Amino acid sequence: MAIDISTLNYDETGHVKFHSSCSSDLEQPVFDAEWQRRAFGLAVALSEFGHYAWEDFQRELIAAIGSWQSAPDDEKGRWEYYRHWVTALDTVVRRHGLLEEGYVNPEDRD
Repeated sequence: MAIDISTLNYDETGHVKFHSSCSSDLEQPVFDAEWQRRAFGLAVALSEFGHYAWEDFQRELIAAIGSWQSAPDDEKGRWEYYRHWVTALDTVVRRHGLLEEGYVNPEDRD
């Protein structure tokens, strides 16, 4: 699928205007691992390119965190924000049909 850059939003200086969840250079999100940075970027980019509304992703992220919070303590595991982020991203991507048939989650591979 080709990306139509004419659908991007630009600010008054001609730079791409990203979603409000993307912070400025002074307030960049902090990632503990490369996969977290990639998951963040993918979620934002797919929304920016119109594959789903950002609100869809936000709802799924809230639901993923809520599921974790309501789980019994002995089943929760430790808090990992970006694991919930990936869970939400996976749900939204599947719902919008953005994965090809036969996709295998890397965590499910041998």
